[in-house]
Amino acid sequence: MNQRYIAKLYAVFLLLLLYGCTPLIGPHSPAAYENATSLKAEVLTVLSKANTPYADNEAAIDVIKLKAEMAYEFVKGVPGSQQSAKQWEILKDPEGDLLGQFFKRWQQRGSLSDILIQEYKALAADAFDEIICLEANKKEATDCIVRGAPNNG
Repeated sequence: MNQRYIAKLYAVFLLLLLYGCTPLIGPHSPAAYENATSLKAEVLTVLSKANTPYADNEAAIDVIKLKAEMAYEFVKGVPGSQQSAKQWEILKDPEGDLLGQFFKRWQQRGSLSDILIQEYKALAADAFDEIICLEANKKEATDCIVRGAPNNG
Protein backbone atom coordinates (compact mmCIF):
# COMPACT_ATOMS: atom_id res chain seq x y z
CA MET A 1 0.00 0.00 0.00
CA ASN A 2 1.18 3.47 -0.65
CA GLN A 3 1.97 5.86 2.22
CA ARG A 4 -0.57 8.46 1.11
CA TYR A 5 -3.42 5.90 1.18
CA ILE A 6 -2.40 4.74 4.67
CA ALA A 7 -2.27 8.34 5.92
CA LYS A 8 -5.80 8.97 4.58
CA LEU A 9 -7.11 5.80 6.23
CA TYR A 10 -5.47 6.82 9.49
CA ALA A 11 -7.05 10.30 9.29
CA VAL A 12 -10.50 8.82 8.62
CA PHE A 13 -10.02 6.40 11.51
CA LEU A 14 -9.12 9.27 13.86
CA LEU A 15 -12.16 11.29 12.77
CA LEU A 16 -14.46 8.32 13.34
CA LEU A 17 -12.87 7.69 16.71
CA LEU A 18 -13.36 11.31 17.76
CA TYR A 19 -16.92 11.34 16.47
CA GLY A 20 -17.64 8.10 18.32
CA CYS A 21 -16.48 9.67 21.57
CA THR A 22 -18.80 12.65 21.23
CA PRO A 23 -21.48 12.50 23.94
CA LEU A 24 -25.01 11.93 22.70
CA ILE A 25 -26.47 13.93 25.56
CA GLY A 26 -25.58 17.43 26.68
CA PRO A 27 -23.90 18.43 29.92
CA HIS A 28 -25.76 18.59 33.22
CA SER A 29 -27.50 21.93 33.67
CA PRO A 30 -28.37 22.99 37.22
CA ALA A 31 -30.72 25.60 35.72
CA ALA A 32 -32.63 23.00 33.69
CA TYR A 33 -32.88 20.77 36.77
CA GLU A 34 -34.13 23.68 38.88
CA ASN A 35 -36.67 24.65 36.19
CA ALA A 36 -38.13 21.14 36.17
CA THR A 37 -38.23 20.58 39.94
CA SER A 38 -39.70 23.96 40.83
CA LEU A 39 -42.23 23.91 38.00
CA LYS A 40 -43.34 20.41 39.00
CA ALA A 41 -44.29 21.69 42.45
CA GLU A 42 -46.13 24.69 41.00
CA VAL A 43 -47.99 22.57 38.46
CA LEU A 44 -49.17 20.01 41.01
CA THR A 45 -50.42 22.80 43.27
CA VAL A 46 -52.38 24.45 40.46
CA LEU A 47 -53.78 21.14 39.19
CA SER A 48 -55.18 20.54 42.66
CA LYS A 49 -57.33 23.63 42.16
CA ALA A 50 -58.99 22.38 38.97
CA ASN A 51 -62.19 21.61 40.89
CA THR A 52 -62.63 25.39 41.11
CA PRO A 53 -63.46 27.67 38.16
CA TYR A 54 -60.79 27.97 35.48
CA ALA A 55 -61.29 31.74 35.39
CA ASP A 56 -60.28 31.98 39.07
CA ASN A 57 -56.96 30.29 38.26
CA GLU A 58 -56.24 31.69 34.81
CA ALA A 59 -53.38 33.96 35.96
CA ALA A 60 -51.57 31.05 37.68
CA ILE A 61 -52.15 28.83 34.63
CA ASP A 62 -50.71 31.49 32.34
CA VAL A 63 -47.63 31.72 34.57
CA ILE A 64 -47.18 27.93 34.37
CA LYS A 65 -47.56 27.94 30.59
CA LEU A 66 -44.98 30.71 30.34
CA LYS A 67 -42.54 28.93 32.67
CA ALA A 68 -42.95 25.67 30.75
CA GLU A 69 -42.28 27.50 27.49
CA MET A 70 -39.22 29.18 29.03
CA ALA A 71 -37.90 25.84 30.34
CA TYR A 72 -38.42 24.31 26.90
CA GLU A 73 -36.65 27.18 25.13
CA PHE A 74 -33.77 27.03 27.62
CA VAL A 75 -33.23 23.29 27.15
CA LYS A 76 -33.70 23.54 23.39
CA GLY A 77 -30.72 25.91 23.31
CA VAL A 78 -28.39 23.55 25.19
CA PRO A 79 -26.32 21.43 22.77
CA GLY A 80 -27.06 17.72 23.10
CA SER A 81 -30.36 18.25 24.95
CA GLN A 82 -32.76 17.19 22.20
CA GLN A 83 -34.25 14.46 24.42
CA SER A 84 -35.02 16.95 27.18
CA ALA A 85 -36.50 19.42 24.71
CA LYS A 86 -38.73 16.67 23.27
CA GLN A 87 -39.98 15.80 26.77
CA TRP A 88 -40.92 19.45 27.37
CA GLU A 89 -42.71 19.54 23.99
CA ILE A 90 -44.76 16.49 24.98
CA LEU A 91 -45.55 17.92 28.41
CA LYS A 92 -46.87 21.26 27.15
CA ASP A 93 -48.52 20.14 23.89
CA PRO A 94 -52.16 21.39 23.89
CA GLU A 95 -53.12 18.45 21.68
CA GLY A 96 -51.29 15.89 23.81
CA ASP A 97 -52.44 14.14 26.95
CA LEU A 98 -50.52 16.07 29.58
CA LEU A 99 -50.54 19.71 30.73
CA GLY A 100 -51.68 21.30 27.51
CA GLN A 101 -54.69 19.00 27.25
CA PHE A 102 -55.50 19.31 30.96
CA PHE A 103 -55.60 23.10 30.83
CA LYS A 104 -57.63 23.01 27.63
CA ARG A 105 -60.17 20.62 29.18
CA TRP A 106 -60.33 22.68 32.38
CA GLN A 107 -61.01 25.84 30.38
CA GLN A 108 -63.71 24.14 28.28
CA ARG A 109 -65.52 22.58 31.26
CA GLY A 110 -64.99 25.36 33.79
CA SER A 111 -63.96 22.92 36.52
CA LEU A 112 -62.99 19.24 36.71
CA SER A 113 -63.78 16.26 38.92
CA ASP A 114 -61.44 15.23 41.71
CA ILE A 115 -60.92 11.82 40.07
CA LEU A 116 -59.79 13.38 36.79
CA ILE A 117 -57.56 15.81 38.68
CA GLN A 118 -55.83 12.97 40.54
CA GLU A 119 -55.29 11.04 37.29
CA TYR A 120 -53.74 14.06 35.58
CA LYS A 121 -51.64 14.92 38.62
CA ALA A 122 -50.15 11.42 38.52
CA LEU A 123 -49.46 11.74 34.77
CA ALA A 124 -47.95 15.20 35.19
CA ALA A 125 -45.79 14.08 38.12
CA ASP A 126 -44.49 11.13 36.08
CA ALA A 127 -43.76 13.38 33.10
CA PHE A 128 -41.85 15.83 35.28
CA ASP A 129 -40.01 12.95 36.94
CA GLU A 130 -38.86 11.79 33.50
CA ILE A 131 -37.51 15.25 32.71
CA ILE A 132 -35.88 15.55 36.13
CA CYS A 133 -34.35 12.07 35.84
CA LEU A 134 -33.03 12.81 32.36
CA GLU A 135 -31.32 15.94 33.67
CA ALA A 136 -30.02 14.21 36.82
CA ASN A 137 -28.48 11.44 34.71
CA LYS A 138 -26.41 14.01 32.85
CA LYS A 139 -24.57 14.63 36.13
CA GLU A 140 -24.44 11.14 37.60
CA ALA A 141 -26.10 7.85 36.68
CA THR A 142 -29.34 7.68 38.61
CA ASP A 143 -31.85 4.86 38.94
CA CYS A 144 -35.10 6.66 38.23
CA ILE A 145 -38.30 4.82 38.94
CA VAL A 146 -41.48 6.25 37.46
CA ARG A 147 -44.63 5.58 39.46
CA GLY A 148 -46.51 3.83 36.64
CA ALA A 149 -43.52 1.85 35.32
CA PRO A 150 -42.54 -1.61 36.50
CA ASN A 151 -39.43 -1.87 38.65
CA ASN A 152 -37.14 -4.36 36.95
CA GLY A 153 -34.30 -3.90 39.38
